Amino acid sequence: MRKLSKFLSFAVCVASCIVLTACSSDAGVPSNGGIPTDEQLSAAVETLGDDAKSLSFSADGVIYQFPVNTSDMLDAGWYFDSSVKSELKSIPGNTLVSPAAVMRKKAADGYGATSCAVKPMNKSLSECTLEETLIYELTFSKSNGTTVILPAGITWNSTFDEVKAAYQPEEAVDMNGIKYIRITSSDYNYSVKMNFNSTDNTIDSIEFKGRL
Repeated sequence: MRKLSKFLSFAVCVASCIVLTACSSDAGVPSNGGIPTDEQLSAAVETLGDDAKSLSFSADGVIYQFPVNTSDMLDAGWYFDSSVKSELKSIPGNTLVSPAAVMRKKAADGYGATSCAVKPMNKSLSECTLEETLIYELTFSKSNGTTVILPAGITWNSTFDEVKAAYQPEEAVDMNGIKYIRITSSDYNYSVKMNFNSTDNTIDSIEFKGRL
């Protein structure tokens, strides 16, 4: 209950300062729309393997393990808007930041910036800086152009059936226009959910999430 109380109170404090940032759009996305080349796909698969439960992934050529240290994303060129940094100078202990903040990255081809939505968390008992947090929820959307590759070479143009065949998931929902596949880590503390577009049956968004 104490953990939930801290989360709710902090959510109220930061909601007004982040919600506009989280909903904003970018000036442009890479010309490839986030679809990797054959070379990028091959290189990522060699490192990632085919175990979806590992919750490892490649984003713009960098391999990450979820949950991700915020500093690892910052070191790879991702950044928070100045408004987020000014409002979140310190994060109380045992607190998840909500609603989601936006992290951006300049596109590799120099056109605009890609983005993702994140919820940093301070899992320690004492205050810490934003840079010292853990990314505990992370969402990539195809429309924002980040080149994301999951184990077994799953990426934006992978279909529902292809993902089912690659992962043999325990949770695969296709009902009333809602279509998604969720993979849970072996310790059940983390998951990745792939949401599919009902028009072309390919991945629309990828959501990594930790259990509170």
